[in-house]
Amino acid sequence: PVHDYHSTLYLSLWDEEDLVSNVLLGRIAIPLFNCNGLKRYILKDAKLEGVGKGELVVETAIFYNPLRAAIRTFTPKEEIILKEPTKFDITLLQRDVKRITAQVEMLQDATEGLDNIIRWRSKPTSFVSMVMFVVIVYYIEIWMVPLALGFTLLWSLLYRRYGRGEWESYRMKVANKPYYLRTGRGEGEKDLDEDMSLTQRFEYMYNLAHTGQFTLNMVASLAEKLKNVFQWKNPFATGLLATLAIIASFLLYFIPIRYIILGWGINKFRKFGFDPNLIDNFEVEDFLSRVPSEVWIKTWKMGLL
Repeated sequence: PVHDYHSTLYLSLWDEEDLVSNVLLGRIAIPLFNCNGLKRYILKDAKLEGVGKGELVVETAIFYNPLRAAIRTFTPKEEIILKEPTKFDITLLQRDVKRITAQVEMLQDATEGLDNIIRWRSKPTSFVSMVMFVVIVYYIEIWMVPLALGFTLLWSLLYRRYGRGEWESYRMKVANKPYYLRTGRGEGEKDLDEDMSLTQRFEYMYNLAHTGQFTLNMVASLAEKLKNVFQWKNPFATGLLATLAIIASFLLYFIPIRYIILGWGINKFRKFGFDPNLIDNFEVEDFLSRVPSEVWIKTWKMGLL
C-alpha cells in the first residue's frame, strides 16, 4: 500500500535484449491523484526531462481513505532515498535564474497594475476600485478571509470544469508557458547551444551570471536587513521603529484597525487623484534602505582605524 496520496508513480519501459544489455525506451511519472482511467503518456528520457522513444498507454485506478489522505497532507513528506546527487549544470542554472526573475517580474507587474489604479490612469476602474476598497474594509470580518479563499479556489475548479473550452485555450496559450515568455521578455534570449561561438558563449555566461548575481544579492540583502533591524545595526532606525510600534499599539487600542486602513487607502486615492504624477513612496522599503546589510557593515569595519 501507498501511505501518501500525494506520491508519484514512476514507470520505466525497457527493451529486453538477449545478446546486448537492455535498452531503456523511456520513463513516465504519474501523480497518484491523476490515476483515474485509461490515458496515453509520451515517454521521457531517464531524467524525465527530454523526450523518450514512443508512447505508453496506462490504465490506473486508486482507492484511498479521504480522511487519512487529508491528515497525511499536513505531515512531513517522505524523501526519495535512491536519488542521484544533483550536479552542476549550466542549463539548470539558467532555468533556476529565470524562475527567480519570473517571480520578481510578476511582483513588479502586480505593483505596476496597482499603481495605475491608484494614479487614476483609468478613472472608471479607479473609482470602482476605491468603492470596493471602502466597502470591503468597512464590512470585512476575520472569518470572511478563509471563506473568500475557499470560494476563490472553488470558482477556479468550476471554471476549469465547465469553462473547458476557454480553460484549454488559456492553458495551451498562456498557462503552460513560463512567465518570462508570456510577457515577451524572454523572446530575444537564447539557450546555451553547441553552435554558439566562443564569444557568444562568454556573453551568454556573463549575462546569466549577472542576472543571478543581482537576484541573489537582492534576496540576501533583504534577509540581512530584516535581521539587522533586530540587532540594532542602525540604532536610530531601530529605535524609531520601536517608538512607532509602541505608539501604534496605543492607537490600535483606541481606534479599530479598519478605520486606520480606510484612512490610509482613501488618502492614497486622494493624493493621486489631485496629482497623478506625484512620486509615491513605499514606507517599508524606504525604512529598510536605511538599514545596513552585511556588505555595508563589512565596508564600514574596513574603514575603521
